[in-house]
Amino acid sequence: MSLFDSNGRLIATQAASYPVEIPQPGWAEQDPAAWWQSVCRLGPEVVPAGLSAGLTGICVSGQTPLCAPFDAQGNPLRKAILWLDRRATAQVNWLDESLGEAHCRQVSANRLDSYFGGVKWLWYRQAEPELFQRTWKILQASSYITWKLTGQVVVDPSQAGLCSPCFNHAAGQWDEAICQAMGIPLELLPEIRPAQAVIGSITLAAALATGLPEGTPVVCGGGDFALACLGAGVTGRGRAALMLGTAGNLLLPGVFNTDARLLHTWHVTGQPLTFGGVMAGGNLSWFGGLYGAVDGDFFALMDEEAALVPAGSEGLVFLPYLMGERTPVWDAEARGAFVGLSSRHTRAHLYRAILEGVAFGFRQILEIVGADLGLEAIVAIDGGARSVLWRSILAATLDRPVCQGGQRSGTALGAAFLAAYGVGAVDSFDAIEDWMELSAAILPDPAARRRYDTLFPVYAGLYPKLKADFAVLNKAS
Repeated sequence: MSLFDSNGRLIATQAASYPVEIPQPGWAEQDPAAWWQSVCRLGPEVVPAGLSAGLTGICVSGQTPLCAPFDAQGNPLRKAILWLDRRATAQVNWLDESLGEAHCRQVSANRLDSYFGGVKWLWYRQAEPELFQRTWKILQASSYITWKLTGQVVVDPSQAGLCSPCFNHAAGQWDEAICQAMGIPLELLPEIRPAQAVIGSITLAAALATGLPEGTPVVCGGGDFALACLGAGVTGRGRAALMLGTAGNLLLPGVFNTDARLLHTWHVTGQPLTFGGVMAGGNLSWFGGLYGAVDGDFFALMDEEAALVPAGSEGLVFLPYLMGERTPVWDAEARGAFVGLSSRHTRAHLYRAILEGVAFGFRQILEIVGADLGLEAIVAIDGGARSVLWRSILAATLDRPVCQGGQRSGTALGAAFLAAYGVGAVDSFDAIEDWMELSAAILPDPAARRRYDTLFPVYAGLYPKLKADFAVLNKAS
C-alpha cells in the first residue's frame, strides 16, 4: 500500500506478503482473506489519522487472472486459484471440443489455455459443483478489495480481458453465449466498468476496519500489469513498458496483434494492449540461490563480473523456462537449459547468459508483433531495471533505447495516478509524464547488436528441437 501526493511524490509505503500454497504439482492458491487483512493492517500505517483528511482518491490494483469465489455473505468459498495455476488442462480440451479454439479466439482475442480466468472458472464449476452452487460472485483480487471498501462489485477491462474465453474483446463485455455454454451465469461475474470510473466511496464499515476516511472516492482500478505500464509513463503507441520483476512482461499499448502466441487485453487508458511474458528475475533468484546469496550485493557483484564477459557469453545460450512458459511457446513442460557450455565458462558467463536469454525472449515477442510498431523507446521498471548491464543488453538485443523508470514508477505510481485521473485531479493520461523520473536512455551498442543478431536464431531454434525431450524429462521427474 502506498500514499502519493498530488505531484506524484511518494509519501509512505508498506508491503505485506502472502504465501502461495501448492497443494498439488501445477496448482497455486492463496487465501483471499489475507488480502483484506493486509489492507486493514497497513491502512493506519500508510495513511495515519493526521493525513487522512487530505486523501482524495483510492485505486486498487491486483494480480490477475484468477478464480476467487465468494458466498452471499462475501466469505471465500475456497482458496483463490492464481494466474500461475495450471490445473485446468482438461477444461482447455473441453472448450476446444465444445466451442472450438478458433471461435474462442475470435470472441476473446486470446488462445485457449489454463492460464486464463474463464478456463479456471470452468474447472471450478466442473470439479467442485457443490461449491459452485453456493457461489454468489467470482472475483479478481482487486474486485474483492474494492467490494470490501465500497460494496460495489466491479472489474475493469484490463482484467476482464484476461478472463478468456468469457470476455468479448470487441464488445468490451462478458460474452453471454460463451458463458451460457460454459454454465457460468452472468450474475456471478462483476460488472465491467472503465478503470478510471469512480465506482463508490469508503463505507463506514470499511473506514472502521482500515482507518481510511469514510466517503473517500474509490476508482475501479486495474490489473497490476496494466497499472505498471501506466506507472512507466507508457500510455499509448510509441513506447513499451518492460517489467523486470520475478516474472517479466513486455507491454505494448496501442497495438492489437491477434497472434495466438501473445496476450491481448485493454490498457487502463482504454487503448488495446498486446503483451508477452518471459520469466525474468525468477531465473536470477534461482541462480543466486545456488550460491546461497540472493541479496542486492550479490547481484551487484555478478553484474560487475558479467560486464567483463563479451556480448554473447562466448558461445553460451540460456533458455529462461525454469517454470515452463506462456508466451510465446505456451508449454508448461518447457524447461531451462544452458547450451554451448564448456570448461572455459565461469559463473559470470552463466549469469550473463541468463540476462541475454531473457532479452532474447523479449526479442521473440517483438518479432511476433512485427516491425511496424513505431516503437521509439522502452521503459524498464521493477527490480531488474536497476541493472545498467541488463538494460544495455536489452537495448542491443531489442535495438531500442532503454531507460529506467526510477523509484517513482511502476504499479503503485500507476494506481495513484489513475485515482487522481478518476477524481479529476489531473485531466489527461499524458500528465503521467509530470510524475515520472526517467533515467537517461541506454542506446544500442552496434557491436553487441551484431553479435546478438547472430545468436538470436540459435536461441529461437532451441525450443522446437528440445520440446519433445522436455516432455520426456517431465515424465521422468
